[in-house]
Amino acid sequence: MCVYDAPMALDPSLSHTNGLEPDAAGARNLRHLSNLRRSIVGPMPVDQFIRRTVGTSAEASDAKERLSARNAFRAIPPTASKPEHIYEPLIIALNKRTKHRSRCPGFVFEDTARRILYPKRVGYAKPHICCFAEQNLDVVRRSSRRARLELGYAETFIQVTADVTRDYFTDPPVNVDGSSGEMHDLFSRMDNDRAQEEIEGALGMHIAFVAEIFARQHRTRVFSISMAGSRARLFRWDRAGCIVSRSFDVREQPEYLCEFLWQFSQLTDASRGHDTTVQPASSEEESRFREAIKEHVRRQLDVEGEQLDKALTQHYSPGRVAIMKVFRQEDTPSSDARRYLVSRPVVSPTSLVGRGTRGYWAVDLNSSQVVFVKDTWRLAYGVLEGDLLHHLNELGVRNVPSIVIHGYLPEEVHDGVTHWQITRTDKPVAESWVCCRRGKPLAVRQLQHYRLVMGTVGYGLSTMRGTEELLHATYDAFTAMRDALAKDSRIHRDISMGNIILVKEPGQDIRRGYLIDWEVSDEVDASGYSRQAGRVGTWYFTSWRMLHWSQADGRHTFLDDMESLYHVVTYCALLYLPHALSSSVLTALIREHFGSAIPWDDGVVHGGNSKCANTHSHSLLKWARFEDAMLVEWLTALLYLQCPIGHTVEDFKYGESWTPDDLDIYWSTFLRTHKLERNNRVVHELMVTEFDRTPRPDIVRRSTVSSLGKRSSTEGANAGDVPGSKRRSTARLGAQRDSNAPPPLNPAATHRPSGAAAHPALRRSERIRDRQTCPRAVPIAPPPIKPHARPLIAPRTTTARRHGLPRRK
Repeated sequence: MCVYDAPMALDPSLSHTNGLEPDAAGARNLRHLSNLRRSIVGPMPVDQFIRRTVGTSAEASDAKERLSARNAFRAIPPTASKPEHIYEPLIIALNKRTKHRSRCPGFVFEDTARRILYPKRVGYAKPHICCFAEQNLDVVRRSSRRARLELGYAETFIQVTADVTRDYFTDPPVNVDGSSGEMHDLFSRMDNDRAQEEIEGALGMHIAFVAEIFARQHRTRVFSISMAGSRARLFRWDRAGCIVSRSFDVREQPEYLCEFLWQFSQLTDASRGHDTTVQPASSEEESRFREAIKEHVRRQLDVEGEQLDKALTQHYSPGRVAIMKVFRQEDTPSSDARRYLVSRPVVSPTSLVGRGTRGYWAVDLNSSQVVFVKDTWRLAYGVLEGDLLHHLNELGVRNVPSIVIHGYLPEEVHDGVTHWQITRTDKPVAESWVCCRRGKPLAVRQLQHYRLVMGTVGYGLSTMRGTEELLHATYDAFTAMRDALAKDSRIHRDISMGNIILVKEPGQDIRRGYLIDWEVSDEVDASGYSRQAGRVGTWYFTSWRMLHWSQADGRHTFLDDMESLYHVVTYCALLYLPHALSSSVLTALIREHFGSAIPWDDGVVHGGNSKCANTHSHSLLKWARFEDAMLVEWLTALLYLQCPIGHTVEDFKYGESWTPDDLDIYWSTFLRTHKLERNNRVVHELMVTEFDRTPRPDIVRRSTVSSLGKRSSTEGANAGDVPGSKRRSTARLGAQRDSNAPPPLNPAATHRPSGAAAHPALRRSERIRDRQTCPRAVPIAPPPIKPHARPLIAPRTTTARRHGLPRRK
């Protein structure tokens, strides 16, 4: 059985689905398109597409059950003024059946466009036609128009553009040898800017529907169909991208669409794209899950009553509990799998291309132990994260999660041969009919479905209760970093807010910090540099050195990870500890200091200017005016360690005292000698737009490296309340647009223009898209500085002189 309508992660308030805000849908759709521009493979000849994606069959029984394709879609006009003039007669033709014959047996095509709550608002759009299994039709029809159950049950969908000239793509002429011409740009380019924007918006919406089906179902692939007038295209989507067919006229060549839909109906659940390693749980299993998770939440948060019930909703959605299988890597898929109960993930993907990571609090079906399941798509090569964690556990590296089981996932087993869940968009990339993107090669990599179960289960750093927990938990993460370096010559390379979790352990008042997600970690050579070159990790917390344009292909060091940890502390302090900034200034400050990303004309993205300047001027601390003097003391001391008075940053060098040993001496002494605030949490809400919430994937893809940021760059920015916390600075959408960027880090560096200035020949629609998806940094004027409750001071321990820090007066 398939699992439909899987719950998605909730937003920080635990009241709405995270990442699908209707007001930000237009920008989100454009970003979907930007992410996929070099991952769309086509146009594949239609007969090849059908044969290679859904197969063909010439069995005699087919002829007895299939409706004739002759004149099947003659009622559809070649072009129209409204989409309904196309999809209404199309639905009638698709659902046509006799007593023994039909076009797509077992499935029904429904008009879902009429089930939209606000038809004129992009954020509430639904596909024009959705295809449902017959047994699910009543569930969908009974659901509220406010819900989006259609995409939780859709098997495939059809999206219509009324005008035949508004096709998403332009097919090249077919040469005598069958090739299409490598230099042809597949994407449609219109002379009219408004028409171009409409086409790009429509394709972005089509991709958004696919991404939402992946998010609301457990999927390995999704099929869809587009119509421009009477001309159709077939699509096959997976986590690596999309394969698209050449267009064909359903009036003149109805056999193509009829053949595709017939073969689609004959596929198994797994072949249609369902992940059959996930199955529905029984009511008894759901009760076991609810009670086990509820008890773990109680122990971790020390809450009862309504607070406990609300916290439980982050992990449990009534009636939607599933069994998730995990296969041990060294075992064969035919062996017994470990089974885990899961419900609502704490993180779920809203983009299409990439890892598509889900994270669950789960319950072992045999032992009732609460564990954490990570479900992701990873590159089909390299060291497995589970093997790496097992290795770190064996070496005795402290404060890393324990490993239970991990392995790749099978799709189906035929005649003793295992077919794995793997993306296939990359398979035809080298074929003669494939078009490049403006002469550039496609960027499609093979990914494989992988699950990892860890025995360490906790809450994100965004749930910190105060300064004490923040500095202790991040020191725990620093301990894990030092152990990995000393025992395995390994650096993490993705120190971020989302990669530190808090775990309440028996007999401890303060939750321990664990450093997770070691998949992009790397060994260092004798000089301390990572063996692999290029930026990886989360942009907001990357060191200023690695964000400089000259380091796009640079190599990380442990000192970069140390700086990233400092940025994590600063970021958490700005969001969850008392200070003097209003929400508007805080929003602009975070966007500029952490999120500044400037694309240059050669494809390199750079930033980090504000981070570098802050090491000299300490301007962020002056602007923020934190109320906790102990926090200010710690933040100031670490800036002096990075950049002592009189130090310059030539050749990207830190101060001599910015070393693992010196930082450990200072930090451990500070925690022993200072009594820190335990419950001074204050939640500062940001004026966040959709652009600010997500690190621009389009910028990431324009970079010369594969990944600059994997998570939402403000992950947990407005995290739900922790018992005893306060809330300040309420605000809504509407932060001001980005303006001009600060000068490059090195004033002597050659200026490289970006945006429209770098490409004066770009069309107006392209310049608009670049401004929307690649905003530049906002220069922030600091608020008037008032006398602080306590002066900015250096450490009062005896290490001050040793580090060359100014003595406290």
